[in-house]
Amino acid sequence: MYRVAVVLFAACAPASVTPVEHRPTTLPVAHHAWTCTEAALGLERGSVDVRSPETSVLQVMRAHCTDDRWPDFAIECFATMRPGDLGHCAAQLPDGPRDRLLAELVPGDLDREDATEALGGDAQATRTVANAEAELASLQVNIAECDRFIGAVRNVLACDAMPIGSRAELALEASDVWSLPTHDLPPEIVARMSAACTAQLAELQKLGSPCPP
Repeated sequence: MYRVAVVLFAACAPASVTPVEHRPTTLPVAHHAWTCTEAALGLERGSVDVRSPETSVLQVMRAHCTDDRWPDFAIECFATMRPGDLGHCAAQLPDGPRDRLLAELVPGDLDREDATEALGGDAQATRTVANAEAELASLQVNIAECDRFIGAVRNVLACDAMPIGSRAELALEASDVWSLPTHDLPPEIVARMSAACTAQLAELQKLGSPCPP
């Protein structure tokens, strides 16, 4: 009975009125809802370093965004991206949509046999690095030493102060990490992988990257 009375009293109480002089003079600005068209335009502008300037990706990227239902935070990333941001923004997508996006912009796989071609020019090297950044963005091996090594590789790949060719070479060398098993490993395999990742991290630190690994 008491609880009902309290509710009734609250419902019947006069609403408080904010004095005019205390009312806000401006209305809050609504958050901008980015669209697939804006994401496609951002990709058109921001991917010029990884594709031929004579080509356009506007229509196909807008279709990918719509058909694959890109999440809002990914759409915003692409809409505001700059050259060099492809790997970071692609990592915001689930695996399937990300693979389809990169198939359009970054054709081909990172195979050691393709190393010479991949390092043959700045544009191809940039594609190689972008692909690696996307692949490594959410990778976790669940072995502490290996996850530290992967994090260090990501830091170096994102280091604009390091020559793009050197970063592409690192991306090719790190491609083996993508297929590492991550679950239900016997203790001896865990120990072996831990030791290998520790050694690789030490080698990475010897590179003297301008950005700390």
